[in-house]
Amino acid sequence: MFKLKTWALSGALLVAALFAPAIVLADARPATLSAADKSDLTRIETYLNGLTTMESRFLQFSEQGVAEGRIYLDRPGNLRIEYSPPTPVLIVASDIILMFHDTQLRQTTFLPVSETPAGFLLEDRIELGGDLTVTSFESGAQAFVVTMVQTDSPAAGSVSLIFEDNPLRLAKWRVIDAQGAWVEVALMEPRFDVTFRNPAELFSTVDPNTVISVD
Repeated sequence: MFKLKTWALSGALLVAALFAPAIVLADARPATLSAADKSDLTRIETYLNGLTTMESRFLQFSEQGVAEGRIYLDRPGNLRIEYSPPTPVLIVASDIILMFHDTQLRQTTFLPVSETPAGFLLEDRIELGGDLTVTSFESGAQAFVVTMVQTDSPAAGSVSLIFEDNPLRLAKWRVIDAQGAWVEVALMEPRFDVTFRNPAELFSTVDPNTVISVD
């Protein structure tokens, strides 16, 4: 886990849970799926692989309270999460590196995306199998809930993706970390297939503390 103060862990539980280093403690137990479930999962997998860019406000609910901010996604490889005040947190992932920056303390931590249970969301090809194990699948008339763990590190935590249907759309996600702490994030008025003006800057993992002087 990141070595952060308690308030920072609470405010950034979205990322701490999604991107905590894996811990191997138990075996993953796959869900029992019907033919209809497998068909729906194939459709969800196709949707995720067709997801390119997204920009959205989010509301984050956890045992510590409510936080909010804005999230930017540019698949494959790029993610930016900006928390609104009073949470002084900025997270940026680009390719193989995730940067966590405390804007108040001006401290920056780096973590390999490959060592995180939700790194699959940024991969070029998302497969709901193999490295991932679907442990639960719930379907309703207008919604799906897919719960997954890393096959080799199931005790690191689970990620549940919640989708609306007709049309299929990612609406929220729920994370439970290795200690049992939970967080739920709801997307607010997401925009998909957006064009970012300056993606190189938006998804830069250069330490914000770095100052380049020009003589």
